[in-house]
Amino acid sequence: MKIIKPVNPPMASWCTLMLSAALMINPALADEETRGVGPLAGSEMAKWQHGFVFASEQQGLVLENNNKLTSIMPGQFEYLSIFENIGLTYDTQVDQVQGINLSLTNAYRFPLLPKRSFQVEWLCLQPRAVDNNLYAWIGDDEGRAEQWLLMSGKQWQPQLMRGLSVTLGAVKCAVDTREQLYVIDNQQGLWRYPAAPHMPAESELVTALPDNQLTGLVFHDNQLVMLDEEGQIFNQQGEVIANPFDDLQSLESLYIDGDSVWAYSDHNDRFYMRKWQGVANKALSSGASASQTQIIEVPTEVESDIADRAGDTMDDPAIWVHPSEPEKSRILGTNKRWGLLSFNMQGQQIQQIGAGRVNNVDIRQGVQLGGESRDLAIASNRDRNSLSIFDINEQGELTQLTEQATSLNDIYGLCLYQPKEDELFVFVNEKSGVIAQIALQWQDNHLKATEVATYRVPSQPEGCVADDKRHKLFLGEENEGIWLFDLADANPQASAKMIIKAGGPLVADIEGLSLYQPGDEAGYLVVSSQGNDSYLLYDSAPPFAYVDRFRIGVNAQQGHDGSAETDGLDVTSSAVGSGVWAQGMMVVQDGRNRMPDENQNFKWVPWSAITSALKL
Repeated sequence: MKIIKPVNPPMASWCTLMLSAALMINPALADEETRGVGPLAGSEMAKWQHGFVFASEQQGLVLENNNKLTSIMPGQFEYLSIFENIGLTYDTQVDQVQGINLSLTNAYRFPLLPKRSFQVEWLCLQPRAVDNNLYAWIGDDEGRAEQWLLMSGKQWQPQLMRGLSVTLGAVKCAVDTREQLYVIDNQQGLWRYPAAPHMPAESELVTALPDNQLTGLVFHDNQLVMLDEEGQIFNQQGEVIANPFDDLQSLESLYIDGDSVWAYSDHNDRFYMRKWQGVANKALSSGASASQTQIIEVPTEVESDIADRAGDTMDDPAIWVHPSEPEKSRILGTNKRWGLLSFNMQGQQIQQIGAGRVNNVDIRQGVQLGGESRDLAIASNRDRNSLSIFDINEQGELTQLTEQATSLNDIYGLCLYQPKEDELFVFVNEKSGVIAQIALQWQDNHLKATEVATYRVPSQPEGCVADDKRHKLFLGEENEGIWLFDLADANPQASAKMIIKAGGPLVADIEGLSLYQPGDEAGYLVVSSQGNDSYLLYDSAPPFAYVDRFRIGVNAQQGHDGSAETDGLDVTSSAVGSGVWAQGMMVVQDGRNRMPDENQNFKWVPWSAITSALKL
């Protein structure tokens, strides 16, 4: 990725760009309680390392320091948000969002964001330390908002992350340290939206202030503070805590620093500063009190082609490893509306089979059945409560074999078990909690399914994985935890026990399960914790200790978003290429495909990236 050079040539020394005496603070108005500050026709202000910066539609970006005004960037700007040396504003000459590298001697404009289909009427920045990216929210008063990735590291590379419907009449926004976006409107009050790139499009009215006149919104010492047109200052509960601007009219654009508070008077076209003593807010309500523990993010390395239709379409992936050329391995994935898909390692879809509403899929390679070594993929088919069976040739091409019936009434999850070279079983479950163990034997040029045992858990299961060498079955009961069945036991049902309960880092729904087992090591049990969009590692041998967790996050350089709301996943310790792929990989279903908003797909990362991030 090339570093984008400044659009404008470097500016001359800031001392030579002092505004005229008419624009400097009037000494006659030196009283801090009465004087106006900043340039005329300002709209918003923000603190910067060298003082306070104001956005003005007449003078551009203007710095105030030691009672002097200095032009940083000429122009016609409205709205302003600053993080470190990056300023974000709105250029009213071209009606586009403008990023600016702030400097006293070398300020320059970044390339404009593309012109939007709506007129931007508010904006705010969102830095994320977990992925070292800088994001922004922009929106209008008709309920339209967008999240943009602006910078990755030190590179300006704007990319639309997602759209979001927000409250009608929105006027200001702010993002807190817990990755919550707050927006005020003039009809209902204060709204909250999850702001992390992977989060769902949810909303909550946290403070009801019907028919209010709110015009300002800031965070001060991690406390949310609001302003209305009359100059009243509110805490996040909607209580008036101060009124330092009772002598002014048409107040907006609140800013607070220490014991000083600023607001812009639209009536006088000036900012005004007052002294005040803030009042502590009460605790935020449940939506913002979530744990601040930062979950490590591993960036997406590859993403697949997207589903052919919108909605909840993709579900479960499985990895087929090429026997001699690992870089030619394949990823199978279910499109649960109509069939099974196959992707190459670059994420391109190369085969599709319309087998019906297949939900989960699993693969075993080198199974000795019918006198031959076979690679087989088995999927649960919800159209007919059956098993869809596929042969995989040495190049990874799929051929569908004869479908097999089951005794289940509402078939759902599935995984394979190969205890011996010439034995193959499938565990398939239904939403009632019943699990059927089915033997697959070669007969008359197809696999014949014969049910040999049934087990049960109290409520709906789906994800499962079998440890072939240790004869164990791990099964996720979606809302409760993970069960272990000892398949070497004479009565696996009687000895079954829940080894990992939902709670703590494991947040229901519990979805995909897989095993990462290099060589003869027990390795890790890998679990999709759908409730908080993370992936957990546990030791796959007693006492099944929790190891760590991570998310799959944004890869700005490649333009890939992370993953969220994951249903199925798979891992392998076999090489699927050279270099970073030599330790294997992980593939997951992405239920919220973004950057920009698109139909669902699959994401994968090299296992070496997980090892490095978690320091395993």
